Amino acid sequence: MDRISQKSFRLLKKIKDPKFEIDRLEFYNLSLFVGPNDFQILITDSETNQCVLLEDYVFDTKLDDKAIVATVNFIFDDHHLLLANFWKGITLIIKSNKFSFVPKNLFSEGNIFSYLKINTSFNRSQNEVMLTYHRQLDFVNVFSVPKSIVELVSRVYPGKKIKYVHQSSSLIDGVIAKNEFGQKDVAIFIDRFGLHILVVNNKKLVFYNQYRIKRFGDYLKYIKLVANELKFDLGLDRISLYGYLGKKTPHFNELKKTMHRLTLGSRPTNLNFGYVFDEVLDHQYFDIFSTDTFGA
Repeated sequence: MDRISQKSFRLLKKIKDPKFEIDRLEFYNLSLFVGPNDFQILITDSETNQCVLLEDYVFDTKLDDKAIVATVNFIFDDHHLLLANFWKGITLIIKSNKFSFVPKNLFSEGNIFSYLKINTSFNRSQNEVMLTYHRQLDFVNVFSVPKSIVELVSRVYPGKKIKYVHQSSSLIDGVIAKNEFGQKDVAIFIDRFGLHILVVNNKKLVFYNQYRIKRFGDYLKYIKLVANELKFDLGLDRISLYGYLGKKTPHFNELKKTMHRLTLGSRPTNLNFGYVFDEVLDHQYFDIFSTDTFGA
C-alpha cells in the first residue's frame, strides 16, 4: 500500500465470523455502502441469514468526490475478497442527499429526472438515476448514483446484476420491519455528520428526512422542528436511537434531557449474529444490517 493511499482512509472496524467459509461465496450476499465520509462491507450467508463479515472504513475529511472514488477503488484492489465474482447477490447502497420520494400513483418513469431536480441539483452527465419500489408503502424512491461508482462496480463484477439502493430505503424498511400494527415509532439515526429522522405508524411511513449536522445543537434543533410539525411529544413519546452515539456518551445524556423516553434501538431480526459481533452495540450499523429487510 503506498503512503498516499494509506492516508486517505482508515479501517475502523473488522469483524469476521469463524463460520465464514471462502468456498461458500456462491451462497453469500455482498452489500457495499458508499458515502461521502465512509465505506462499509457486509457479507451475509443467504442460507442461514448469518452475518459473517463486517468492515467499516472512514475517509479522510479532505477528500473530494473524485478522490473518494479513487480510494474506494484502491480498497477494492487491495482487498482479498472484494475482487471475487462468485457472490450470490451484490447490493450497492449509496449514502447521499440526492433522492426523492414519489407516490406510486403519481410516478412515471419518463419524469425521473424532474423528480430529482425538485430536491437536489442533478448532473445527468455525471450521475445515473436508480429506482427502489416500496410497493407495500406505495411510493418510489428516485435517487442518483455517481457514474464513476457504477462504472467501478461494473468493472469489478462483469456480468453480474448489481442491485442499487439508497440509504434512506434501507433505514425506512428497517424501521418498518420492527414496527407493530397499531404502534407508532419514532426513530433517530445518527450518521457521521448526519441525522436521519423517521416516524412510522401501523406499518406505514409517516415521515422521513435527513439533515447535515455541523454542531451538536443541530440535532435538537431539527428534532424539535419535526416534533412540532408532526405533533409528537419529545418528553412522553418513545424514541429509538440508532447509529454512532452510545449510551455512555455526553451527547446521549444531553439528548435524554429533552427526550425522556429515549432508548437505544435494537438490531433488525432478519439477520443472525455470532458471538464475535458482541463488540458491536445493538443500535450500531442499523442501516447496513437493514439492507435485506425489503418487503419484511
